[in-house]
Order: sequence, then structure tokens, then C-alpha cells
Amino acid sequence: MRITTAVLLALASIPVASAPATANAAPVCRSIDAKVAMTADGPADQRLAGTLCLPRGHATTVQLLIPGGFYGQAYWRMRGDQRRPSYVETMTAAGYATLAIDRLGTGASSYPPSARFRQDTHEIVLRQLIRQLREGRLGGRRFAKVVLVGHSLGSTLARILAARHPAEMDGVILTGESSMPDTAAFEQMGAGIYRAADDPRFAGRGLDDGYLTTRPGLRATWFYHRPDADPEVIAADEAAKTTDVFPPGDSYTPPSINKGIQVPVLIVNGEHDRLLAGARTSAALHAQEAPFYGPRAELETVVIPGAGHVLNGHRTAPRWFAQARAWSDRHVGGAAR
Repeated sequence: MRITTAVLLALASIPVASAPATANAAPVCRSIDAKVAMTADGPADQRLAGTLCLPRGHATTVQLLIPGGFYGQAYWRMRGDQRRPSYVETMTAAGYATLAIDRLGTGASSYPPSARFRQDTHEIVLRQLIRQLREGRLGGRRFAKVVLVGHSLGSTLARILAARHPAEMDGVILTGESSMPDTAAFEQMGAGIYRAADDPRFAGRGLDDGYLTTRPGLRATWFYHRPDADPEVIAADEAAKTTDVFPPGDSYTPPSINKGIQVPVLIVNGEHDRLLAGARTSAALHAQEAPFYGPRAELETVVIPGAGHVLNGHRTAPRWFAQARAWSDRHVGGAAR
């Protein structure tokens, strides 16, 4: 099966969890199952799985955490530095609620036939989740503010939503994505993508040929800057891989849509991200991305030294977690105190 550049640009993503927690105040977490439709006028016949974590006190802001291609909600519980808190633990300790999800076709969510996916299926599903969070239909808690936090494909989806439906969210954090994807790198990485049915982990599950996964070793090669990553974390990432579906016509959405974003935006990338071309410093990243955003985005950019594409899987992950926490306090608020 040929994996096109367009598909690859829409997918690269990140990994999973490891080690015991060290957060100052353990959040209260519960599994959620949201009924969702795959099309705007279709039946809500699919189940989307996630984990809603609430801080102590009453948070009025929730962060909707969207993983990239071939990854699920466990990405947001990774500890690249196993002595330090994960992203979820960092944000709940700061007073923010989080909802980490498995997109349809991944993790514990439904696995509909791949032919049912449309180009806007993930967008439609995410809008349903935002509405359910605001209405108190997920976990029984209403949230006044919703921040989208994405990685790679998850960032592309967050950008699309924020540009097309700017009134539906209050802030956007984009990681592992920029206006300059390295198309040659994505083409090379394509050799490491194959049918999930051909992988021993997923064989026998009855998945059709539209379900894909990564060949063994791809993550270590393409997603990590090994000098700053724990081999145990990389191994855990490989062990927890999932499947994914990329509908026909699905592609990287160009940055020309970003002018439609009317809420604050934070962009965070790794210095050694092999899938992104261009900027390798925070100032250079700002100069590269700023022309695509309007003044209401109040754009801020950060490049994390020593990190590859999988930001959460590197020892330097706590640096970007701290940046995201401070940005949330400045631009969104609504943390429990």
C-alpha cells in the first residue's frame, strides 16, 4: 500500500506513559465514553473514549488534549523525565481540568469501517466534545472555557477547528507542527507505515485495509532525539502503539487558514524535530509563523532544546509543560485556586 506525502503530513504524532506519579496534588480522574456522530447529520452511533481529570477545587477551564497519528490519550500521561510529572499532572496541579482522548479508530474508542471516515470526521467529533464539555455532559461538570491542545495531527485538527469555528474555544496550544513540514522526511518515513492487519499486535482483529500502524523501530528513528530520551520511554512508546485511519483526500492543512484564528495561540516544537523544516530557535519560530496569524492570536512560540518530534517523550518535556502552564495563566485563566 502506498502511503502518500499528504497522508503522512497529516499524521505524525506521539507516545505513551511510564513510571510512578510525582505530582503535588493527584487529580481525580475518570474514564468517559462520549456518544458521537461521524458526520454532521449522522447518528451518534460511535463511542469515543477519554479520561477526564479534575484538579482540587472548581476549575472553569478544561484542556481538550488531542493526540497525533498512531497515538492515543496515553501520550498526555508520558513522562520523558520519569522523576517529573506528566502533562496531565502538571496542568491539574496548576488547577486546570484535562480531557485526553483516543480519536476514533485508535485506543479504546470505536473502530468503524475505514470507509465511513470523511475528511471532516475528526473535526465534527471534536466539536461535539467541546459542546458536551460546555454543557456538562461529560463527567457532570460544566466548563466555561475550552483550550485545544494538540500534537502533530492533533495540532492540525486544533488549527482547523480554531480557524473555522473561532467562537467555540478560548485558546490553542500547537505542538509538533509548523508552517514548514519537511516533505522529504515524511516521504522517507512512509516506508515505516503499513497495514495494521499485517502487524502481529493487531492481526485477527478484523481491521480493514484502511487501518494503518507503524513498523517496529519507526518511533525511535523518527520521533526521538536519542541523546535526550530514556531508552525505557522509547520502548514503552513502541509497546503501546495503536492504529489509525487517514481518509482519502486527507492532507496537511496549509497555514493560510490561520488568519481565521481569533484566540491566543502558543506553538511549541522540538529543536531536533526531523519532520519539521525551518526554525530551530524560539525567535526564529516566531518570525516564521507570525505572518500567518492575526493580532488576536497574540502568538507566542517556544523551541525546546534537546527535543525531537515526540516532545512528551524527552527528558526536556517538563520545560514545555511549564511554558504551557504559564501561557494558560496569562491568556486563558479559569484555573481552580
